Amino acid sequence: MNIKIIRVTEDEAEIEFLDEGHTFLNVLKHSLLQDPQVEIATYDVKHPMISNPIFYIKTESKDPLKALRDASLRLKEEFDTLLGLIKLKSESIA
Repeated sequence: MNIKIIRVTEDEAEIEFLDEGHTFLNVLKHSLLQDPQVEIATYDVKHPMISNPIFYIKTESKDPLKALRDASLRLKEEFDTLLGLIKLKSESIA
């Protein structure tokens, strides 16, 4: 995954996600919105065939890139848990 940080301030960030689509970005948006210090987490895709999504984060009192890191770590934990459950279930079937 490649990203390009377009703009960062004390409480806002705009990040371009290269070659990513709605599937990943919706999950990321949901994770960001679980953080009570995140006011806005959204993204826009001007044209799905010729443009990359631009993600926008606005926080109350938190570095927006830290909020993005925290959301990513929450997702990693959730997917690690899911992977563990899948492995456990597949071993019990075999």
